[in-house]
Amino acid sequence: MKTVVKAFYGYYDEFPYDILEVKFIFTLGGSYDVFISYHDNDDKKYTSLDGRELFKYEHQVYELFKTKIDTEEKFNVAIYKIKKDGTYSSLYEWESEKANENLIDYANVFPHWANDRMMSMIFEFEKDNGLIPTQYDNDGGLEYLSSWDSGIFTFHINDKNELKYKIVLTKDGVERVLEMPLKDYFIKGILKHYHSTNTELSNIWEPWNTMVLKSPHNDIPSDKKDEFVSYILE
Repeated sequence: MKTVVKAFYGYYDEFPYDILEVKFIFTLGGSYDVFISYHDNDDKKYTSLDGRELFKYEHQVYELFKTKIDTEEKFNVAIYKIKKDGTYSSLYEWESEKANENLIDYANVFPHWANDRMMSMIFEFEKDNGLIPTQYDNDGGLEYLSSWDSGIFTFHINDKNELKYKIVLTKDGVERVLEMPLKDYFIKGILKHYHSTNTELSNIWEPWNTMVLKSPHNDIPSDKKDEFVSYILE
């Protein structure tokens, strides 16, 4: 991380200081915030510079976060304290309370993510396999029409930790089952959601092994999530 520290040290020189502190706070989803502050004895100031020129150096810290997240050296807070002479110390911490808050936030929005990804995968699959009706617009360009009005996506995790699923799409009141493979990243996302809600979040989340999404072929309304998302223990 020496190059990262050197980049921040060279960029932030607007205030005199004893310590320049660069603090990264990561969510479990991989997003992060960076907080820059100057410490002069007991005085603390935050910079007004946006630091967008440092993005490629921030990405190096992000890559370190990704490589450590599934190891005993995992962290969600990284702090670099840089002295005026350029020497520095680094600290990587795992704040469990912050991680738990992130888990809850991620779990709550997961059905929205799953519904969005399913809509994208269905369009891509049906387009590639000629299952989407088309027409030509007034300019002679090919236009794709909707092949379904609503859908029910059922995901079941069995005793072998395998994901079984069923996709039922409805168009003009007629149902059909779509035989479509799921992307690997999506399967991993479902299994991760299943494990985190049944382990780390088991004190606030009812046990389940089947999740049913009723997709309106649009975003799931946040204020009506219970009408579109069901968790069942079978």
